[in-house]
Amino acid sequence: MLLLMLEIALTMAVLGNLVFIVYGSIQRSHVSTGVDESRIGLIQSISVIGEPARGTTAGDIAALRNVPGVTHAAFGGPPLWYVERDPVYLDPSRRQKVAQMYEFQGSEDLGRTLGLHVVEGHDLSKDELPVLGKMDMSKDYQYPVLITRALADRLYPDGHALGRLLYDGNATIRVVGILDHLRGEITGRADDDYSIVTEFVVGAQNMGGGFMIRAGDPARLPQILRAAAAALQKADPAHVQNKVYTMAELRQKYFQHDLAAGRMLVAIMLILLVVTALGVSGLASFWVQQRRRQIGMRRALGATRGDILHYFQAENFLIVTGGVALGALFAYVLNLFLMKRFELAHLPAHYLLIGAVALWVLGQLAVLGPALRAAAVPPVVATRSA
Repeated sequence: MLLLMLEIALTMAVLGNLVFIVYGSIQRSHVSTGVDESRIGLIQSISVIGEPARGTTAGDIAALRNVPGVTHAAFGGPPLWYVERDPVYLDPSRRQKVAQMYEFQGSEDLGRTLGLHVVEGHDLSKDELPVLGKMDMSKDYQYPVLITRALADRLYPDGHALGRLLYDGNATIRVVGILDHLRGEITGRADDDYSIVTEFVVGAQNMGGGFMIRAGDPARLPQILRAAAAALQKADPAHVQNKVYTMAELRQKYFQHDLAAGRMLVAIMLILLVVTALGVSGLASFWVQQRRRQIGMRRALGATRGDILHYFQAENFLIVTGGVALGALFAYVLNLFLMKRFELAHLPAHYLLIGAVALWVLGQLAVLGPALRAAAVPPVVATRSA
C-alpha cells in the first residue's frame, strides 16, 4: 500500500508540472505578436555573389507596392524572424543597462506594413526619418523611434515616455510614439514586448535581406506573396528569392520544437497514467483475492453487492488521496527546481487540483473492475474458499 501511495505521489508531482509546461507551450503558441499576422508576407532575398546589381532597394519596394493586392511594402523583418536584440540605457554614458530590447529596423512604411497600432504620440513620418547612407552619427543627432507600452513602463514608471531620450549601443534615440504591443519573440517573459521601431529612407542602395508585404485580402495572401516574389525578381534579377513565408508559416516554424516537445511530454503523461492505473488495478485484484472469505462473510451478514463495490471504491479513494497529498508536496519541490534550473514560472495551485482530480478519477476507474468482481462473488462460494 505504501509503494502504491508513493507511485501515485510521483505521478502527481510529475503530472502537475508536465501539464503546466504543455499548457504553457500551447498558450504561448497563440500569443499575439502585435502585428497583423494574417496579412503579412515575407520574402527572404539575397544577392547573387559577383552579379552586379541592376536596381535599388527603393525600386524593389516600389515594385512590390505595384503588385495587385499589396497595400504596403517595406524592407525589414517581422517578429519571430531575425530581430536584433540590444541593451538600452537611460544615460549617455551607457554604464548601466536598463533592459534588453528588440530593434525592428527597416525602410519607410515598416510600421504600416506590420499594422502597428500607435496608442500615444504620433507615427513616424517621412520628413523626420534619417536617410540611409547619410545618417548623422554625431552625439547630437536623435533618431525618432516608436517603443512599446511595456518598454515605456519599464523605463519610465512615471508614465511620461514621449519626448524622452534613450541610448542603445552607439546612437541617441527619441521616443515619438507608444505602441500597444510588438513582440520580437514569444517565450512567455515580459521582455518579449520590449521593442522599438526605427525607420529610414532608402535611396540608391541595393540591399538583400527581408522584404515584407501587407495584403489587402488575407485570404489571398499566399497568391499575392508569390506574385510579389516574382515582381521582386523581375525588378532586380541579381536578387534570388530563396524563401517566402506567411506569418502563419513563421509562427509554425518558430514553435515547431516546442510543439514536438509538448507531444513527447503528453506521451510521457499517458505512460505515467497507464502505469499508475495498472498498479492500482493490480493491487485491488490482489486484495480481492486475499479477502474472499471476508467478502463472503459480509455478504452472508446482509451486505449487498453495492456495499462491497463502495467499500473498495472508498478504500481506493483514501489511498489515492494520501498519494495526492504527498504528491502535492513533491510537485512543489520539483517546481522549485525547475524554476531555478530552467526559469519555469511558479506552478499555480489549480494545476495541482487538476492532477488530483485526474488521479481520483483514474483510481476509481482502475479499481472498478476488481471491485465488480468482488461484488459478484456469491456468499456461499466465498465462505467455502477459505
